[in-house]
Amino acid sequence: MKVGRFVVDTHVHPQRHAVQFDENDEDAEYSRLGELMHTATPADEATDDDPVVVYDNSERLVYDMDSYGVDMCLLLPAFGMTNEINMQIMDEYPDRFVSCAYPVQTKKAALRGEAEWSTERAAAELDEVLEHDGMVGIGEFMPSDPTLEERMTWRERKKEIRQYFDVAAKHDVPIRWHPGAASGYQAGGLREQDKLPDWRDPLNATDILAEYPDVDLVFEHGGIQGHWKFNVERACLVAEQYDNVYLEVGLWWDDILNRPMNDPDIGPDQLMWGTDWGASMVANSHDPQSPSDFPSIRWEQYSSKGLPAHQPDYWGTSLRMLNKYAMDHGVPQDELNKVLGGNFCEVYDIEPPHKRLFPQFLEQ
Repeated sequence: MKVGRFVVDTHVHPQRHAVQFDENDEDAEYSRLGELMHTATPADEATDDDPVVVYDNSERLVYDMDSYGVDMCLLLPAFGMTNEINMQIMDEYPDRFVSCAYPVQTKKAALRGEAEWSTERAAAELDEVLEHDGMVGIGEFMPSDPTLEERMTWRERKKEIRQYFDVAAKHDVPIRWHPGAASGYQAGGLREQDKLPDWRDPLNATDILAEYPDVDLVFEHGGIQGHWKFNVERACLVAEQYDNVYLEVGLWWDDILNRPMNDPDIGPDQLMWGTDWGASMVANSHDPQSPSDFPSIRWEQYSSKGLPAHQPDYWGTSLRMLNKYAMDHGVPQDELNKVLGGNFCEVYDIEPPHKRLFPQFLEQ
């Protein structure tokens, strides 16, 4: 039996990277991979000299969708993935996918030294991409200068973020905010989430949200990545204050799910099922009887295990965790349906297959 009437993963990467490292390549290091992925060349443009290419992985994605009863996915470009490949996938499967936009070309040009990063140029690229059918939001990540070397203050960063919120407001689409990052992708130096205050502290969102009451915001992964205790709690604090703030819960476990589900200022109305399908994190289990408060299961990328070469199975684990929580806590199916797809349809303005699938009540 499917876990819901209309099931949508709101955080999916349908593209995958192929790394052409030589055994003697000095760049063939775990810590360098994340950096190289950001400048990946699309497979149909690549030559033998390109160390990393990115390609359409939707055949495997559709296989998993059919296997696990996932009806639709929100596609996200990240780590060198492109808007154009996502558009091609949407054209092939128009009823199964919509996508978010990101200023990919502006970022790649800056990383390659072809053009200096410009917030204005990034906003203009977003504006253009969002004109295409099926482009329904901004993300993954709040756009930022990939060549930044020093920590940025919130006062400085807020001026940039306003421009992206302006684009979201113009197109009437949600914008996404990524607090924290997986610990295994990079090593050494000042990491991106340490440079940017929006990565360091979700609570900064309260400043900008007050200026844009009509722009919906989605906290990617609900703050679960990187310092998960701190980020999750502070993301919940923001969601308590603003009804237009939503938390992705696809990588959450029982104890954390219990926090917003029982908070009358959040509840199932502000939660969305979103995993990270297509990324290379795996679910790691730990002894639940351990005296440590480390969770019994956690999604992360551990350098000691090496790079995952397989396609990690996000949905099997995530849907079981969500269903287990619903069973253990007696969550009504109507509430679970909102988390699994109803809130997505409302926030991203998507028509579900039928009307009246999700809770709604007549005014007295």
